[in-house]
Amino acid sequence: MQILDYDAAAKRIGLVRRSLERLISTGEGPAVIHLGKRRRGIADTDLDAWIGARRHAPPGEAKDPEAA
Repeated sequence: MQILDYDAAAKRIGLVRRSLERLISTGEGPAVIHLGKRRRGIADTDLDAWIGARRHAPPGEAKDPEAA
């Protein structure tokens, strides 16, 4: 597991840092790890899970890959 700072996490998902911070502050962002009083990061595994949870299949795509 790798811990990403907010800049690296935002870049990885294609957002600016402030947009990521806004998602986190509203409870809609990925889980955050408190590394110190003023230092926070995001585990790459948590970021990947958050991205996966936000994915919605387009119309016509099978929800169960084995059903196709």
